Amino acid sequence: MFLHKLEGSWFSHPFWKSRILLEDPDQLATLKASNVEWVQIDTERGADLTPKAPPQPTRTPVPEMRDRTFGRAGATIARRQAPPSAPRAFDPLSKERQSAKAEMVHANRLARKSVRAMQKIFDDVRLGKAIKLTKLEPMIEEISSSIQRNPHAFMAVTRLKNSSEYLYLHALTVCALMISLAQQLRLSPEDIQKAGLAGLLMDVGMGHVPQETWDKDGPLTPEEWDVVKSHTTLAHEFLALGGEMPEEVLDVCLHHHERLDGSGYPHGLKAEEIGLFARMAAICDTYDAMTSNRIHRHGEDPSRALLMLDEAQTLYDPEIFQAFQRAVGIYPIGSLVRLRSHRLAIVVEQNPDDLTLPMVRPFYSLADRAFEKGEDIDLANCYGADQIMTRETPEGWNMAEWPALSAKLLAAAG
Repeated sequence: MFLHKLEGSWFSHPFWKSRILLEDPDQLATLKASNVEWVQIDTERGADLTPKAPPQPTRTPVPEMRDRTFGRAGATIARRQAPPSAPRAFDPLSKERQSAKAEMVHANRLARKSVRAMQKIFDDVRLGKAIKLTKLEPMIEEISSSIQRNPHAFMAVTRLKNSSEYLYLHALTVCALMISLAQQLRLSPEDIQKAGLAGLLMDVGMGHVPQETWDKDGPLTPEEWDVVKSHTTLAHEFLALGGEMPEEVLDVCLHHHERLDGSGYPHGLKAEEIGLFARMAAICDTYDAMTSNRIHRHGEDPSRALLMLDEAQTLYDPEIFQAFQRAVGIYPIGSLVRLRSHRLAIVVEQNPDDLTLPMVRPFYSLADRAFEKGEDIDLANCYGADQIMTRETPEGWNMAEWPALSAKLLAAAG
């Protein structure tokens, strides 16, 4: 059915657009679980309708001709216009640069497909089935291609997590962050693929941890904390049994919770005792966990998360963190900022030439104290008409609905 209207406020329904074609069982389940009480449908636009009969053919106009006579027969050659070429199908492995708005369309589809694949992987791990690299490599390649087309769109899509899919989307986001960071560090193509694979698989051991434990609203007991920490050794041991995982991937599974000052687990390694990929994963994993919404808490604003990571200088490799900051941007996509024009805005796209001048989408006028629907502003090309004054936090503006609002503002780009 085509949903024409969802009853209730903008915050009460779970979709990014107010009018959509309901064509996926997951969408239906999401709608049922929402606070929407009733909907209006457009009976003329449903996918279940019988296609209309094709129109009767009409006489085709004779195209312009150029006549040429040959001998006595007077034969004529007609030059006709070539039929229009069919639109070129999208290549998911294309590396051609795209804007965030254009790439988010492809990133949305890729994320939904990848979530289903990750659900299957976690289910297989719970059942003790081996993970085949041949099934993961195409997913890694598509995510890497999306990041090369636009380094921020896929991560912007995956950070809009819901609690039921947190583990799977966390794996996809860390995978994307690892790929982007590896590219920033100028690692080899082979190492970039290993970094993405490590990000994808490092938390598969969490499949053996009861959900009520890792999603608990409150401090864990010592026994519960021991269960959670066991996910590192469980993942390492399980993946090592398959015999085909790269050593770097196995090391990340085991050591992505190690910290430079020796305060991490499971072995309390310090500084250079921790491998390069594991030091990368520590930053990527922590950043996504901090910025993700969970059942019991809202995620941190991306800019604030970067500041908090920067302040924890004894825990994370400073050189890798600087590269990470370049990868996600000084104002990461999804950051809340205040403009000189006395408006609040969300960052929607990075400027690779100047990370201080991203593209922003204003949405709230501080002068009028009202939401507004403004056009995106490319701060690098607005000739000083506006600029970012400060980073802001949703809490500072009493925005309890910021996760839903930011999701809708970001998704409007697609």
